Amino acid sequence: MDLADALGQLAEQNLSGVAFLSAYGLTWLVCAVFWSRASQRTAAYATLFQGMVAFPIALGLSALIGAIGQSRPVPDEITQLSILIGISQLLGLPLLIYLISKRQYGLVPVVFATITAVHFVLYSWLYQTPLYIGMAVLIALSTTAVMGTAEEANPRSGPGRVCLVTGGLLVLTAAVLASIHLVTS
Repeated sequence: MDLADALGQLAEQNLSGVAFLSAYGLTWLVCAVFWSRASQRTAAYATLFQGMVAFPIALGLSALIGAIGQSRPVPDEITQLSILIGISQLLGLPLLIYLISKRQYGLVPVVFATITAVHFVLYSWLYQTPLYIGMAVLIALSTTAVMGTAEEANPRSGPGRVCLVTGGLLVLTAAVLASIHLVTS
């Protein structure tokens, strides 16, 4: 089996990452609610730590679709690479912590969304689909546009919309990928 076939089987086994896209999309949407109802500080912390809620949900969803508990169709090096891609976002934590320590709460979602978008580009290769690149581009452009057009009188509107757009794009991409896998299987 060549690498392209193995990656195709990995994409099929994981439905191209639908479980993780769905879980993280939902937590980004919950963060949008925090930005509309909580203090900026609380909303920034919720945004920073949303992954701690999303990760176990994603693992549970992965188990439900059968992606966990069976052998992976790729060499161990590809598994190691996928883990590195997944944790690459951690390199952005010092910047996010700095923003919170300087009380620049409103910048946390847009910086985090940008870090998230950058890391998704690599999943395009891993799952052999350009949808990840398209989603990443849309997240980067739309979150920048949302922040650029946010009401200055309401400092929570821009960050809340960033969370809404990011979560919406993650969930939408998950739905498209799930649909593609349903149609092709």
